Amino acid sequence: MKYLEHVKSIALFILIFLSLALTFTIWTFTPSLEEIETPTQVDVAIGNKRSADEVVRPVKVLYHHEDKVTGTFSQTEIEEMLETIQQWQISDVQIFEEEAGTEVLKQYLQNPGRTVLYYPGAVPFPVFDAIMDITDNNLPESTFNRVVVEWGTEEDPDSVIYFINTGSGRVYEAQVSETELIKFRGDYVQQSEEYDRYITDPRIGNLPVYVPEDPIEKTGFDYLLEETSAAIFADAIMDSPSAEFAGDLQSEEFTDDSGAIMRELDSQKSINYVQPKAETSDPAIPSDLVFNSINFVNEHGGWTDQYVYFGMKSVNQQISYQLFFEGSPVFSNMTAVSLDVEWGIDNGIEQAFRYSRPTYLLDSVAETRTIEMASGEAVLDALARLEMDLSTIEAVTIGYELTESEPLITFQPAWYYKANGKWTRLSDESVGGVKLGLE
Repeated sequence: MKYLEHVKSIALFILIFLSLALTFTIWTFTPSLEEIETPTQVDVAIGNKRSADEVVRPVKVLYHHEDKVTGTFSQTEIEEMLETIQQWQISDVQIFEEEAGTEVLKQYLQNPGRTVLYYPGAVPFPVFDAIMDITDNNLPESTFNRVVVEWGTEEDPDSVIYFINTGSGRVYEAQVSETELIKFRGDYVQQSEEYDRYITDPRIGNLPVYVPEDPIEKTGFDYLLEETSAAIFADAIMDSPSAEFAGDLQSEEFTDDSGAIMRELDSQKSINYVQPKAETSDPAIPSDLVFNSINFVNEHGGWTDQYVYFGMKSVNQQISYQLFFEGSPVFSNMTAVSLDVEWGIDNGIEQAFRYSRPTYLLDSVAETRTIEMASGEAVLDALARLEMDLSTIEAVTIGYELTESEPLITFQPAWYYKANGKWTRLSDESVGGVKLGLE
């Protein structure tokens, strides 16, 4: 019994010691933990971002030689020329004609020794400065839709650029170095001798309207209809949107806590976003309207296909970017073909008041076909036969008519003319029909 008590005492001592040691270990133990990174929220990007020079660009360039006019609407050829002009230093921008009349404007736009860049919408000088290198510090907020590069002759080179607004008649003059224009004449003017010849008809338009003289081959396309869902647009544009069926019970409508509303328009393959609190009657500063709208679309990567600045109504804070396809504008009577922004302000914060745009994407080609377009001569004759005031015709171009019939979306080339601000298709019959082929 004596030894048993000693064993119990030793065992109790050992248990107490182990308990104290374990307690000390727990108190002093510092675990080695790997740092867990907090996941960051990824913004919804529907397509791509674009800079001003990618969406504000000329859609046609004409070269006025002594005995002919040549030109191109090839975006590859225009892009090559623009890359050169972007290296120029343009200086001394100043008003040259406050309100030039029609006959004076014709001289600017038709005299030999000149290259004319055609912009589809009026471009503010500060926007052009963001694209080109203008050395002047205080540029006017004025706009222009034609840039005339006067390159003269080898014996008598000029070094002048004119910026013309054909609507108001205002003309600005600027200077570039003779060295740059001599190089321009060597690199591009000589090359332009091989471009398509362009013709005009004095009966059509107040200012000359030029079209390619000979028939041009264009390609018609069928695409499989692919769309970005309205829900993705809502997540990209709105703050924590909630969805419900619209009144027609066939399309969705999204709202958020700010009061914004976005509706899916399935028949037009588009969405329409409105922020009612941002409605304003104040006019826009033209350059701000361009920069603000581009930044707004960039915020959600909204440039899904090729959109080109097509015009603005600054008094209403409205701006439009037209879908372009194969270097030509796209038109449709039913399906959305433009990205339109109306700017506004709420509590001193500038923001989009209204935004409408297509939801379809041009990814998967189903079929192509080669189409020989009617000659420019046939087109001018067809226009001359129209029962309308021919002086109101402002422009003529090959465009694409978009039609949608699931599962296909079709792009068919056709001739269009612009009169009183509206684009209208010339019927195939009026220009002598078209010749079709399959690829």
